[in-house]
Amino acid sequence: MDRWSQIVRTRGAVMIQGHHAIDVPPLNQELPNPLARPGIRLLVIPIGGAPATPAIDVTSTAVQAMLEGWLATGAHVGKRLAWRTLGFGVRRRDTLHIRPMEFGE
Repeated sequence: MDRWSQIVRTRGAVMIQGHHAIDVPPLNQELPNPLARPGIRLLVIPIGGAPATPAIDVTSTAVQAMLEGWLATGAHVGKRLAWRTLGFGVRRRDTLHIRPMEFGE
């Protein structure tokens, strides 16, 4: 699965179909793994030039906090999630846009 930290470096958008909690192992490793981090797996359909992936694993606590209200209420299903990022490392700032799908997307 793709990771948020990998795909956020280029702009894109996906349609969110669902989500669930998951433990995410370090890159190039598998579960079970004592270094796994708690995360959220977003089940998605790529749109708008996003990588062709069925799921995105999010371990960023900042992104999880931005999505928390949407995910808790179910208001995310069928919505378009677009992103952009500025900066690198500790100065990186991700911006999320969640909105209804537009005709033709």
